[in-house]
Amino acid sequence: MKQQFIISAVGPNITGVVARISEEIHACRCNVEDSGMKVMGGHFALMIQLTGEGENLKNELEKACERLREKGDLSFALFQLEPATETPAEPSKPNYELRVKGSDRIGILYRTSQLLASREINILDLQTSLAPSTDGNPPIFTMKTRIFVPHNIDQEKLRRDIESLAEDVDDVISLTRLQ
Repeated sequence: MKQQFIISAVGPNITGVVARISEEIHACRCNVEDSGMKVMGGHFALMIQLTGEGENLKNELEKACERLREKGDLSFALFQLEPATETPAEPSKPNYELRVKGSDRIGILYRTSQLLASREINILDLQTSLAPSTDGNPPIFTMKTRIFVPHNIDQEKLRRDIESLAEDVDDVISLTRLQ
């Protein structure tokens, strides 16, 4: 029976770390179905969704993570996913992109995600970054979010709420419909 797992890994950014992790996944006869990797603060961070078969697959993956842990000062977490028992009511494909840009300050991510959650809007992909300011001001915070806005949401009210948030936090926030 096909089993699904997610592996997360964090550790020093070392050349070849993706090759070592993917080698262990391959050795366990698993297929990578989705993944994301980024270097943050000089550290490597990775999440991989994979599938495979076999009675001892979870044990094999746990041993693979332990081998990788011993070789490179990496931290791992392995999560076995339960088979989906029902189809989600809403599709998981993003239909809007929300972007935020402004001077960095505490709370921008929280306030934006809280607004979306209060409207039952699902965040499907989120990326943030800081870039140094050239004029001595605080760094520039940018956030790119791909979201699913349910069809029953009043889109004009959502736009007004986003505009109000942008004024309150003194940032530029844009909402763009995806094709």
